[in-house]
Amino acid sequence: MKKQSKYQEVVSYLKNAIESGRFPTGSRLPSIRQLSLDFHCSKDTIQRALLELRHEQYLYAKPQSGYYVLEQGQHQDLEIEVTDEHASAYDDFRLCVNETLIGRENYLFNYYDNHEGLDELRQSVHKLLFEQGLYCKPDQLVLTSGTQQALFILSQITFPSQTTDILVEQPTYHRMNRLLIAQGLSYQTIERRINGIDIEELESHFKTGKIKFFYTIPRFHYPLGHSYSEEEKKSILSLASQYNVFIVEDDYLGDLDAKKNPSFHYLDREDRVIYIKSFSTSLFPALRITALILPNCIKEAFVSYKNILDYDSNLIMQKALSLYIDSQLFEKNRLARLVGQDRYQKQLEEIVNRLPCPLPHFPLHDGVLLDLTHYPKIASLKHSQLGLDFFEDAYLGACPYQFAKVSLENLEKVLNYLKAELD
Repeated sequence: MKKQSKYQEVVSYLKNAIESGRFPTGSRLPSIRQLSLDFHCSKDTIQRALLELRHEQYLYAKPQSGYYVLEQGQHQDLEIEVTDEHASAYDDFRLCVNETLIGRENYLFNYYDNHEGLDELRQSVHKLLFEQGLYCKPDQLVLTSGTQQALFILSQITFPSQTTDILVEQPTYHRMNRLLIAQGLSYQTIERRINGIDIEELESHFKTGKIKFFYTIPRFHYPLGHSYSEEEKKSILSLASQYNVFIVEDDYLGDLDAKKNPSFHYLDREDRVIYIKSFSTSLFPALRITALILPNCIKEAFVSYKNILDYDSNLIMQKALSLYIDSQLFEKNRLARLVGQDRYQKQLEEIVNRLPCPLPHFPLHDGVLLDLTHYPKIASLKHSQLGLDFFEDAYLGACPYQFAKVSLENLEKVLNYLKAELD
């Protein structure tokens, strides 16, 4: 039989003690300090065990007092009623923040020497990525204060190739565009279409010998929603290898991929993919925690530059996120978002089936994308007050107004408008 970890040992002991009545309803558990002494483990291990038992409704916490036993026999599986895709995550993460503050660990309130990120969180993220098919060594993981900081550092450091140009898809993440312009960086662009990019055009850019890295959103592209196929990813990786180009893979919506298609990083065999995972997208924007898997050849330069920008990212939030992941709350809420996403897509489909769209259209995770390439009345559509998003900020040059996003709330109104205009 596989030996239990210390964490599992604590959880099992406390569950048995509560269910057998050794810790009766309403009784106070020993302190975190006492339990850590009894089990010969860290306070962090005890905290995580208590958080899991609290999540499973065995315990409740009293501020400034400790943990108490809930009445048993009333446990039931959580029924997730998604009204706001982030509502449950907010509540669960608040619980983790409270647990972090209850622990009163001194190191969370002082300077932290490891500029790669809090060790506990890096361990948690490493395990999470492994479960998602993203394999790396623990020392390849670096945490930053959001994706924007990560992209800024990557744009500033010197890569082994000594090249300077950044290749970006157009359209793309608007903050990447702003970064290029604000810093006066050298860049090249390649058109991202509904069906992807032209591989021959990509090779022509790589052939220039100037490309430092290719920034791409391969899965659920912003703003077009397209995802590269496995074959396309392999072709791009082959070209990157041939011309010594790095790929920066922004996987901001990877948690919503129910099929778990392989990432660039998974397919990479030559350590030239920089993988970016944002937790702000999965939880809430103000979290500002992003994880990167960095090739060894640029990691030292990256961490050194990060140290110039900030001594360390918010340690309390890092610790709370570690608890959130380890207690399976991250996975619980990821699955809830998938349920909500499926429901959302069915609502979009129902409206489109009832009111057929007269234009080419494509489903997005947060609406419907309209292809306006051949729409004859763009000007009137722009000034229609329909609340359409034309993605002006997603282009480095003038917006071509080829696409527009419609939210679920506005979809019926927009479809009726288009039908009237085109009849």
